[in-house]
Formats: sequence, structure tokens, C-alpha cells
Amino acid sequence: MLSGLLLVDKPKGMTSMEVVEGIKRKFRVKVGHTGTLDPIATGLLLVLVGEATKFSSFFTEMKKSYRTRAKLGEITNTYDSEGQLLERRVVDVSCDEVQRALNKFRGKLLQTPPPFSAKRVGGRRAYEFARKGLSVEMEPVEVHVYRADFLRCDLPYVDLFFEVSSGTYIRSLVHDLGLELSCGAHVVELRRLSIGGFNVERAISYERLLKLQDVGGLIVPIEEAMDFLPSLNLEGKLARRIRGGAPIRLKRSFERAFVRLYEDGAFIGLGLIEGEILKPYRLMRGL
Repeated sequence: MLSGLLLVDKPKGMTSMEVVEGIKRKFRVKVGHTGTLDPIATGLLLVLVGEATKFSSFFTEMKKSYRTRAKLGEITNTYDSEGQLLERRVVDVSCDEVQRALNKFRGKLLQTPPPFSAKRVGGRRAYEFARKGLSVEMEPVEVHVYRADFLRCDLPYVDLFFEVSSGTYIRSLVHDLGLELSCGAHVVELRRLSIGGFNVERAISYERLLKLQDVGGLIVPIEEAMDFLPSLNLEGKLARRIRGGAPIRLKRSFERAFVRLYEDGAFIGLGLIEGEILKPYRLMRGL
């Protein structure tokens, strides 16, 4: 059974779920993704296949990087070019002023998600209310912008690079930058370049992927994909105890950490160390 990570370059105009469902239908495998991309966006989508889907949380929290083109002077209801134009303003700023304003969008920020987003409000997605013309109060959340680089300026367009924490909306960053400049702005192009240590240059385009008959050669084994976690090899009764769902006591105490577990070189799942106790956390099926 196929199990692992598939790096896909999502095309513009499709939702992340449409890409996932297309792969599921084509190859008849269990799949899931690790972070939504807007339909307007292209770029890296990490698709988990088979047993690897149970480890999705370890990828959704990774840093992400994007390149975006913003248009100044226009505000839309979706904060991108696919939305309804709400207001036009004169772009009375210079490229230097845009670059200086961008300096304020680094570090830890409180960010309000866009009205048209998958953020849950009272158990429902925000876009469900927005599509009905209803306004809801979106609670700001803390995000971290590790990098905000000024790439190119051809007013009213500017090209920007962002490296951000999980849950950060580039559309909101661009919208807020436009408000800071008093002229408004929205996203016209957005491309995700990386997720954690995975780069879009390693990804296969969705169109090319669907022309293949088998994806086995493209799958990154899940234990290799999670090589950012330490590993621990178990032998004999210790391995059998973990595979049976029981914890084991270690010889000394450790800080809380997730570890990849192996038995005779074969990956068996993830464990969680807390103090002197190692507990099974997510185990591969059929052990």
C-alpha cells in the first residue's frame, strides 16, 4: 500500500480539496493535504498518501514562504483580485514609501483573517457568512512574519516575499499594507514556494501528475519526510510493548519530544517522550 508524502504544484483556479480529490480518484488512494491554498494561488501543496495521513499535524504547523504580487489602489471584499471591488483610491506613494511601510510587517503581529476564509466562526466557516452578505466579527490571531522582503516595484504593482508562521494569511498582510499606505491593496498573484524544508522546485505539476499511471516513484516515505524528528530504535519486548499500545519506562528523564520509532530498521510510527515515559503516539497499521 502506498504511504508517504507527495509534493504537488497546485495550478491556479483550483481549490486544494479539488486537487486532493483528483488524486484520490485517479490513483484510488487515501489522501489528505497539510494546508489550504486559495484558488487564486499556485505552488506547493503537501499531499499525504495512505497511512501518512495520520501524521498531518506535524506538517501543518511548519513555516511557509510565498511570493506575491499586490496591486495598490484597489480594495476588494476577498482581499484578492477574484473578489468584488469595494473601493478605488489614488496611489499617491513612492516605491521607497512602500518599502518603508513593509518594515512594519515583520515579527509577531496580530492579524485579522479575511472575511472570505476558512477560519471558523461559531462552528462555521467565515466564507459561509460572507457569501450571504453577513458580517461577522473575526477575532485577531497572533502570527509571526519571519521575513517580509521587497522584491520589485512597478506601481501600482509591487512584488513581495513573505516567510510566515502557519495560519498567516498573505491576503491580510497585503490588505493591511494597503491600509498602512492609505491607498488600499489586494493580491493579484500568489505562489507558495516552500513548507518547512520542502520546496516547490521538487514538486510535480498537477497536470503532469494526472498523466501518470503510478505515483510510487514520487512518494517520499513518511519516516524520511519527518526526519526533522529524532529517531529511536527499539528491540525485542520493548518494541512489542509499544506496538501493543503500552508505554515503556526509559533509563533517564528527557524533555517532552516526539520521536520516530523503528524496530530492526523498519519504521513503526511515532512515540511521545514525557520525562521517563515513552508512549506510542501514532503507529503504522498492521504492526
